[in-house]
Amino acid sequence: MKKNNYVQQLRADNPVFIVWKKIPLSMKLLFVFCFCFVGLLCANDSYAQRTMISVKAQNLTVKEVLSQIEAQSDFSFFYNDHHIDVDRRVSVVTEQSNIFTLLNEVFKNTNVKYAVRNKKIILSTQIVDAPAVKQTVQIKGKVTDMFGDPVIGATVMEDGTQNGTITDLDGNFILNTASANVTITVSYVGYMSQTVKAQSGKSLSVILKEDTKTLDEIVVVGFGTQKKVNLTGAVSSVSTDELEGKPISNVLEAMQGTTPGLVIQQGSSTPGSVPSINIRGLNTMNNNDPLVIIDGIEGSLGNLNPADIEQISILKDASSTAIYGSRASNGVVLVTTKKGKAGKVEISYDFMYGVQQPTSLPKIADSWVYAELYNEAAVNSGRAAKFTPEQIAQFRNGGPNVNWVKELYHRNSPQSSHNVSMTGGNDQLSYMASLGYMDQNSMFKGPDYGYKRYNARLNVSHKVTNNFTLNLTSQFARNDIKEHAYWTEWIIEQANRMPPIYPIKNEDGSYNYPAGSNSNGLQRLEEGGYRQNVNDELLGTIQAEWEVYKGLKLIGSAGGRVWNNNLHENRKAFEGTGDSENKLTEQFYRSKNITTNLMVTYNTKIGKHSIGGLLGYAYEGFSEKQFSTSRLTEDSKYDIFVGDLSGDKVSNGGSASDWAIYSGFARATYNYDEKYLLEFNIRNDYSSYFAKGNRSGVFPSFSAGWRISEEKFWSVLKPYVPSLKIRGSWGLVGNNRIGAYQYMQTVSVTNGISFGDKLAQTATFASTNPDLKWETTRMANIGFELGLLNNDLNITFDCFNNRTKDILVNLPVPGLFGNGAPIQNAGKVETRGWELSVSYRLKTGPVVHNFAGNISDSFNEVIDTRGTEIIGGSDVQTIIKEGYPLYSYYAYRSDGFFQNEEECQKGPHLEGITPKPGDIRYLDKNGDGVIKPDDDRFIVGNDFPRYTFGFTYGLEYKGFDFSMMWQGVGKRNKWMRGESVEAFHNNNEGPVMDFHQDRWTPNNPDATYPRLTMGAESANNAAKSDFWIQDAKYLRLKNAQIGYTFSQQWMKKLYVKNLRIFASVQNPLTFTKMKGGWDPEYTGDGSGRSYPVARVYSFGLNVKF
Repeated sequence: MKKNNYVQQLRADNPVFIVWKKIPLSMKLLFVFCFCFVGLLCANDSYAQRTMISVKAQNLTVKEVLSQIEAQSDFSFFYNDHHIDVDRRVSVVTEQSNIFTLLNEVFKNTNVKYAVRNKKIILSTQIVDAPAVKQTVQIKGKVTDMFGDPVIGATVMEDGTQNGTITDLDGNFILNTASANVTITVSYVGYMSQTVKAQSGKSLSVILKEDTKTLDEIVVVGFGTQKKVNLTGAVSSVSTDELEGKPISNVLEAMQGTTPGLVIQQGSSTPGSVPSINIRGLNTMNNNDPLVIIDGIEGSLGNLNPADIEQISILKDASSTAIYGSRASNGVVLVTTKKGKAGKVEISYDFMYGVQQPTSLPKIADSWVYAELYNEAAVNSGRAAKFTPEQIAQFRNGGPNVNWVKELYHRNSPQSSHNVSMTGGNDQLSYMASLGYMDQNSMFKGPDYGYKRYNARLNVSHKVTNNFTLNLTSQFARNDIKEHAYWTEWIIEQANRMPPIYPIKNEDGSYNYPAGSNSNGLQRLEEGGYRQNVNDELLGTIQAEWEVYKGLKLIGSAGGRVWNNNLHENRKAFEGTGDSENKLTEQFYRSKNITTNLMVTYNTKIGKHSIGGLLGYAYEGFSEKQFSTSRLTEDSKYDIFVGDLSGDKVSNGGSASDWAIYSGFARATYNYDEKYLLEFNIRNDYSSYFAKGNRSGVFPSFSAGWRISEEKFWSVLKPYVPSLKIRGSWGLVGNNRIGAYQYMQTVSVTNGISFGDKLAQTATFASTNPDLKWETTRMANIGFELGLLNNDLNITFDCFNNRTKDILVNLPVPGLFGNGAPIQNAGKVETRGWELSVSYRLKTGPVVHNFAGNISDSFNEVIDTRGTEIIGGSDVQTIIKEGYPLYSYYAYRSDGFFQNEEECQKGPHLEGITPKPGDIRYLDKNGDGVIKPDDDRFIVGNDFPRYTFGFTYGLEYKGFDFSMMWQGVGKRNKWMRGESVEAFHNNNEGPVMDFHQDRWTPNNPDATYPRLTMGAESANNAAKSDFWIQDAKYLRLKNAQIGYTFSQQWMKKLYVKNLRIFASVQNPLTFTKMKGGWDPEYTGDGSGRSYPVARVYSFGLNVKF
């Protein structure tokens, strides 16, 4: 009773308070410490007075001198280069001077003025227009960004003249003009220009919006950042704009379709589930998941609060991934979370509420159609018809017509999220703290099923001295998933096999058990108990950065991740049914990951030569343990383990493991005038995965780039093609997504031999191979980046070729070997592909249009398995064979339908089966007239997506914004089986789908489905063949949203910086050729026994104070 009261009270609490109660004490103390520390740091010692700078400039331009100052300090200069002559050459020599002395020397004998506030320096001068113009009117105004912060140094120009000025440190400006009736244009680097009409006597308020195209200059790469223009590797960035306003439960759902080469498949919206992710296809017969690094430590994208993300980088080739060595063959996803910003405290709150609806439910035939087709199938199978014309008429005129699968789901299921964050600080310390809460109800009917996620984050940066900085990132996440106690596959299987002629519940409210069924899926959901997973993740890093000398830094970091999962299950039995066991289960799992890094970096510029270097050491240790216990009980009265129980009704199990990797790595970069680019990376990993002598793996990479558009000979084309870069890379990377210690021999001890009435223990030794070594992938990439139309149109193209050797695989051994097959480095796979992305920004008057599209393809081929074919699967069979893609479908090839008895006699036919007209005919591969598995199977496609694409369109008009995102796959096969596609599968009463109506009959010889049969008569048509493989390409409207941002003039009265409201819909439309209503993204075993993808209608707001 106490527990139930607590749960009820918990639901009544405010969501933010819920999150606070879930945070461990250590995290609460950390939050309190941060805010107290910020409050104490109120001393306002002038950075400008105490910062000493040395400059030795002999005949350098003013711009080069300012660059030297910025390199030695945290100062930023703001100026209009139309007004300040930064190409003027000066000679300045100072030793340990403050900024005032230095600037006085640089700008002596000029009319340049400067103003210094903290670390911002604005340069200005009085600008005089042509002498003929008499300036009599003052145009005043203020320029701010979308959040109300002043834009310092923005250029304000009178259209059609050279008359202009720039904004001061508060964003204010005064422009003298000859008339009040003028148009002015305000521009600033990183923002889209704004043109406004001056109004006599009124102060202008100009709001600049960020230009994401130009702001994306810095890209996060392994162990650092680089200018995008200097990148020689294949790196894509996912904008945080892609995450905003979408009713998603995890960040992967928003990333789908945004980046070429990034293959994300959301086959289900099961609460708490995470879509699959792949980068550039399949490289190995083992795990193909990419490495995910969050703020420097391996983590889970599913646990991230999307609102905390600053940038996501997708590293795809050897140049960008080799620095991660043995973990990088499947690509790397780098996530950087938001950091604090110096300035006033800013509080943000994001809210979203949505309604989920199931999509892609099976399209079954109506009850009267079902009855007619049942009779037809029965007669075709030598049985009597079951339904009379009167019964069929009754079904048509108001009789039962129930889709059992549809009855398992709510029509509408709520989903909501709340996120609050706070940023602020000063020159010495800045912070970002956030809390998040997400509540996703299950679409399944039942008591309080769903998924709740609680997030807390604290990121702090403290500049202890001018050259020593401490950075802290910390994250806590709790996932609370409550679901039914039976497996989803069981529930949907039973419901999908039921015909629509039966109600799922009887008139008295009891659950219906039609003939042939010993369970009821809805009863399992509503009364069958529950399973609850509660898992916690605590992840954090602390980094110290010491600038020993100009350009030389020593960086040390330590991070850790602790993951705990507790499962509790109480499954309840139903008397007189097939669900006869009351079962209690308790499971516990814990993993710990420790990562440390020590690095030395050096970056310098000598004239036009830029040189960079990195040398580092890393250690990573991982350990895990788990324990589980379960028992069968007489009843389900108690929801805890009580009393003693032993014997067959109790089962226990447990395991533990650990491993470690020691690594050394290095990087060298060089560019000449940002025109010729070179980079070298190398990493040596030493892992406990393998035996001594095979533990070390060396992974180098080389890359180069040429910015052709910076050459002098390109100047003629520069107005038309302002940017063109070609680049290429080659390197080796490894795959540690394999089982540890597979080189060691295991021993199993069992009571295996009986001597009379006594059992003797026997030992079984597993096969082993002590010579196992790393899987290694050779990656080659070539690409170009092209900018047109003043860089408003950008095109990127890449071609890649990956070849993985020494793939770990169990090859079959002769029976004489007398034991199982040992693992060997015996496989080789080649993956080829290409990627294309295009973005275009168009401004038509006050309307800004943003277009972005991408398409990519990857194709893998098995090069070597030492001549061995590896066949897997049962109901759906796949094969690994040289010359074909991994996990290709392996089945008979259908050849239409037999049309008459003569064709049936002619054959060919399945061994032991005589076909009849209307049955599926199969190709006879060897021509012997008999279809057999060993002789007549073909490779008939595979289910890995090809030609993946995405298209985004965005529109902005004044405060309104609209966007839509389309995503799809151009080629994919999906083998569906069982009751998902077969009428009367396994002699069940159902199902009958809508497409079964177009079945073969003598009067419909061109049908798309064979004659209807049931029982043994279905043996020919139910054979494993490509007839059941469907075309799963699709086009989906992934998201559409419309929003409005309120004018700041209105919001200031409410002390609000920014307020945006929006409405959004996720997965509203899908175009596909899949039959039966199944989702084309479905990734299951083909049975259709899967929780559906959700369509979500939502609304929300983003507000900043």
